[in-house]
Amino acid sequence: MRGVCRLVRAADYSSTDRVAYFTESNTTLLILQLEGQEAVENIEQILSVPGVDIVFIGPYDLSQSLGIPGEVRNPKMSEAMTKIVARCIQRKVLAGTFVDTLEDARKWREAGAKYLCYSVDVGLFTEQCRETIRSLRDSRD
Repeated sequence: MRGVCRLVRAADYSSTDRVAYFTESNTTLLILQLEGQEAVENIEQILSVPGVDIVFIGPYDLSQSLGIPGEVRNPKMSEAMTKIVARCIQRKVLAGTFVDTLEDARKWREAGAKYLCYSVDVGLFTEQCRETIRSLRDSRD
């Protein structure tokens, strides 16, 4: 069982017809989260599991596993993530990842990732507040 809140993006923040939303959204996806070197090494076996809809790469935990903690733009990371995304495309499984810059979002979208998570709600809110404060301070002159 899962929640059925209509105040989410999937229901266009409650703008979608209630009956249509509940009818169309009650589906199940199998999403695997890959966050370790072992997953990279075994991507073929992982993708051979029947019914996998999405493979989501956790870049920060993967960087830790690869011995380069937090270095999500390191060439070693790029190589590992590119391998996963390419194999997903070959197997017709959606690939996704977390990104914390728009540049990274473009990079992974161009590489074929279709499921991108950008920042977090608190991060976006904080970023906008800082920008507003900067603008207000700049307008004092």
